[in-house]
Amino acid sequence: MEEIKIGMIGCDTSHVIAFTQLLNDENDPNHVKGGKIICVFPSFSPDLHASYSRVEGFKKELVEKYNVEMVNSIENLLDKVDAVLLESVDGRRHLKEAEPVIKSKKPLFIDKPLAENYHNAARIYELANKYNCPVFSSSSLRFDYNILKIKEDPELGEVLGCDSFSPAPLDPTNPGLFWYGIHGVEILYTFLGKGCKELYCEKTDDFHFVIGIWEKNKIGTIRGTRKGAHSYGATVFGEKKVCQTTYSTEIPLYSQLLKKIIEFFKTGKLPVEPEETLEIMKFMECALISEREKRKVSLDEIE
Repeated sequence: MEEIKIGMIGCDTSHVIAFTQLLNDENDPNHVKGGKIICVFPSFSPDLHASYSRVEGFKKELVEKYNVEMVNSIENLLDKVDAVLLESVDGRRHLKEAEPVIKSKKPLFIDKPLAENYHNAARIYELANKYNCPVFSSSSLRFDYNILKIKEDPELGEVLGCDSFSPAPLDPTNPGLFWYGIHGVEILYTFLGKGCKELYCEKTDDFHFVIGIWEKNKIGTIRGTRKGAHSYGATVFGEKKVCQTTYSTEIPLYSQLLKKIIEFFKTGKLPVEPEETLEIMKFMECALISEREKRKVSLDEIE
């Protein structure tokens, strides 16, 4: 297949620069082949500092360094590209920005979080099913080299439990773990998969801690940090051995993710099934309820 022409929606996250460099710069040592960013619709959120404060700088770099075209609408972008990266940092924009792409049936990757709550995330996949459009969403941590090395270790045996961790700064626009703690939740689901039945969440100014009970009495936890040293990783309790890891600093996360995205754009095959992604969203929604009401919450409470 010829090189895929890729458009980006959103210009307010560092991912837009990192992804463009890895895809467009053939001299980059971690260059990912198969597609190039050719245009961007530079949307942003005027009420979110992490969005409006960065958009102009990222636009300038994309134009001047990578010769990427800025377009004035998603419709104009769709006329020029084969596939789309929805990179808006604010999950509140994702449903609205994803809808015209889904209706065009062009393959769509939605960066984390899929949406700012479970119900809008579910609506995205309802639209994807209705229009038969391939859509997937994931944190880059799911495809980290060290994480996958443990997941694919034949000596691990069945995974019986997992304790994951990641930074978890907060923003009220995308509450609880939706804003950033989703990285740790995604690591947890990488090892345990779907099947969480209930959870309990504790939150302080400095930490989140969620305990989930999975089918077959498996226990998974996520520690989200806002104080002290920060990293991403997990302790995985296997049938045959226990493994511990933090993410790789030698093999870039984003190159690992982009390899999966390019393969997805070419084949339409989903690297992560919607059912698992939606359970991740439901898990974080239930964590918010548990945090607020100080009780165990069943995932079946969210419909």
